[in-house]
Amino acid sequence: MLTRYDPPRTVDTHNARCPQCDARIPPESINITEGVGLCSGCGALTRLSQLNLSEKSMDEILARTPAGCSMRVEGSRVMITGSLRSWGGFLGATAMCLFWNGIVSMFVSLALAGLWANLIAPLPNGFPVVGGLQQGRPIVNGKPMQLEDTLFLCVFLTPFATVGAAILAAMAMNLAGKIVAVIDTDSATVSTGAFGLKWTRRFDPNEVTAVLLQRSSLESNTSTGRLTGRLIEIHADRTVKFGTLLAEERLLWMHAALRKVLLLEGATRADTISLQS
Repeated sequence: MLTRYDPPRTVDTHNARCPQCDARIPPESINITEGVGLCSGCGALTRLSQLNLSEKSMDEILARTPAGCSMRVEGSRVMITGSLRSWGGFLGATAMCLFWNGIVSMFVSLALAGLWANLIAPLPNGFPVVGGLQQGRPIVNGKPMQLEDTLFLCVFLTPFATVGAAILAAMAMNLAGKIVAVIDTDSATVSTGAFGLKWTRRFDPNEVTAVLLQRSSLESNTSTGRLTGRLIEIHADRTVKFGTLLAEERLLWMHAALRKVLLLEGATRADTISLQS
């Protein structure tokens, strides 16, 4: 039963699928004005925001496991993994990192030198710093750098250093990043990270009502399929969104695998090991 009105939005009416039975919903069964789609297979009336957007059915997608993806069972737990590795993305992020952080690092070193000279002790002659030294402090505008100049530079550099850190994180994610969903009997997590650092979100697998493939705020602007403009959205005791960095094929497979595991009827989650065959 619909509990609220879903405002009109742009929908790919040719790729809309029912979140209940996975049947394709034809364009004539989608009412943009009312914000709903009617499935002729199961009769479900679904808000546009909850329609799955996929050209292939779940069974078609699960028939082939992409490189970098896997699903395995450990006791009562099911682990579904999707790799974020992309050599093209890694090389692009590396080039950007060297360019951006190479410039920012010069000013960061100037700010650190100014903090040291003004708060701890004068810098020794010959210390490598942009613009040189005067009275043991970096030279700014032709005079020794004062504490207020240093603090202003630190504040000014903060957003630039943040962008540099984000580019560095993108390098790590493209080299060794992965998304791991762990579903147990009464608990579940989705973790995204690389090199031991990860961001984990928890939800109750017994309260899952939908596993959707949705549009994200990112739009694809490459021909590599790296940014799909889509994400996986799990509706449970809380909404968990992830997967915008997954390549298209991996995103579709992980969505299908999670849907198969979390929306089971009449089977245990461990039975889904058969999907790997």
